[in-house]
Amino acid sequence: MFDNVSPAESEPIGVVSSGWLRAARCSALICTIALGAGFVAEAAAHDPVQALLSFGPWGSLNLALLYLLFRREESSRAFALGMGAAMAFIALLAVARGGLSRTSDVLRHLFFILGMLILVLPPFALTMGQSMLAALLSWLYSIASAMLGVSSIGAFRKMAHEAKGMGKLRFAFGAGIFCPLVVLLIFTLLGFFFFSFHT
Repeated sequence: MFDNVSPAESEPIGVVSSGWLRAARCSALICTIALGAGFVAEAAAHDPVQALLSFGPWGSLNLALLYLLFRREESSRAFALGMGAAMAFIALLAVARGGLSRTSDVLRHLFFILGMLILVLPPFALTMGQSMLAALLSWLYSIASAMLGVSSIGAFRKMAHEAKGMGKLRFAFGAGIFCPLVVLLIFTLLGFFFFSFHT
């Protein structure tokens, strides 16, 4: 009688109940809340347009990530897990840049060579200054991003272990990794041209 009813028809039950997937969803939600709080604080303290340009790309990516993580299609979820892993790497690069570049000239020059990546780092320290709220939100976002990166990789490995069509999932995961980099670079170039023509 109930043989044709399943909790999630498009994916295995193990993926639905995966602790890795729940951790990725919670981490993405924390990241989105931190970005929302940073946007409100920046808009209230300075210019709402500048806050939108700074926090808008990251907020949009996090909202898209949350939406895709709750979808049932395996390819959409694999894409979201790739996005989560990439965004976590960029956020942790921001922490490494802020902490390590003060202690070593070699690391300072290394991060100077990777200077283009500075433009796509999370905007907390870059726009909110050295306030206590900026430091708190930055560390909250960094910890949640680390959890997001680990849980995204763990969830994808579990999904890949249970899936049948592995090639499609790998392609979606790889596309998800490149998506945040492309989107952030596009927004960075648009912001650069905007400020160039309005100064």
